[in-house]
Amino acid sequence: MNQPGPISFRRLAEDDLALLSGWLNREHLRPFYQKTPVSMDEVRKKYLPRIEGRVPAHCHLAIMRNNPIGYLQCYRIADWPDWKALTGITDGIGTDLFLGEPDLLGQGIGTAMLDGYLREVALCLFPEEQACFIAHHLDNAAARAYSRAAGFVPFQTFVEEGMPMELMRVMRRDLR
Repeated sequence: MNQPGPISFRRLAEDDLALLSGWLNREHLRPFYQKTPVSMDEVRKKYLPRIEGRVPAHCHLAIMRNNPIGYLQCYRIADWPDWKALTGITDGIGTDLFLGEPDLLGQGIGTAMLDGYLREVALCLFPEEQACFIAHHLDNAAARAYSRAAGFVPFQTFVEEGMPMELMRVMRRDLR
């Protein structure tokens, strides 16, 4: 496996919504992230409030070789009561991500994105939080593998929208 180039992160901006919409409509995201096609209006409705700070989530793009390659977000779990009720987790940081460019899959980039994002962005945004969580569909072996490679370990299973999920956790102190 080739090592990915350096990955940096920048905040998602309104000008990025067309790119995000294109990514969300790619076939490789259908099974686990964006199950149905999504319109540009739907993308604006969901992500513009996040960009503007009206929703308690921090959204970023991963950049490699000066090109956006993926989307990441993080949030304080305590700010999302529905997530707390679903998982029973009351503190820590939640994170989600996807690689937008399908030709980059299987090259270790998901692990590099997640690891870099935790260290450079998420943990800095929430310095008081000690645990980071990520959830994957049980059938999503590739995502679970890149999360394990970034230091996450299985924590518990739960059901979200009828789908069995694995919640994984890494503690701040355990990051490489």
